[in-house]
Amino acid sequence: MSRKHKISAFIPVQNVEKIIQGCLDSIQWVDEIFIVDAFSTDKTVEICKRDPKVKLVQHEYENSGAQRYWGMPKVTHEWVFIIDSDERCNLELQKEIEKILSQENIQYDGYQVYIKTKFLGKLQNHEYHLGHRGMRLVRKQNYKDYELLNVHSKLRIKNRSFITNKKAFLINEPITDFTKHIHKVARYSNWAAKDMFEKGERAKWYHFVLRPFYKFFHHYIIHRGFLDGVRGLILSTFAALSVFFKYYALFHMQNKNND
Repeated sequence: MSRKHKISAFIPVQNVEKIIQGCLDSIQWVDEIFIVDAFSTDKTVEICKRDPKVKLVQHEYENSGAQRYWGMPKVTHEWVFIIDSDERCNLELQKEIEKILSQENIQYDGYQVYIKTKFLGKLQNHEYHLGHRGMRLVRKQNYKDYELLNVHSKLRIKNRSFITNKKAFLINEPITDFTKHIHKVARYSNWAAKDMFEKGERAKWYHFVLRPFYKFFHHYIIHRGFLDGVRGLILSTFAALSVFFKYYALFHMQNKNND
């Protein structure tokens, strides 16, 4: 199948020497790999530059959304495949994207793709039932549609579709170390609380009880996290904890502000 449109992969990175090669290996089918490095101090840049498809620039890190907003206009090709350093593109997703790029006139400006979590060496079934998607295949000019937040910035593309093949997905392996997992939950919770605080939201006592409980119930029961055994229990519990930490951080901010 011949492609009518060329594509750039876009990856924001910082100190990911242990995982970046796997990401690069999974996207060798693209025409360009555009990397925005946040001044890594390990061997990340050295590893990336070994790949002849890589074009690397550096920019001070603010958050993931800001890196994409700054870097996406600089890629070479019209179509951009957004992928993180802890993700891998499986073969079925590659085929689906190439099928889209083989069309003379592509109807949509962006496509959501499935993302499945890999935890302790195993893909999680509840992520499949949850149907978690991300806007990852987009036209370059749609960087303007980012809703920039401290955490989980979103691309709000109106003329969008999604890749329906559930065997086509990104494999996300964000958790490889217990201590790093704890730190990541705390960091993301703090960022989310900043977004909430800036919008004028305030933590109430019932947020600490109801919201974490609902989050656990949502992941573990409604979306069948129990199918993943102990792994599903751990991930669902951490999802609930992240909500609790988010409101704790918000509560801390609003009370510190009142001092």
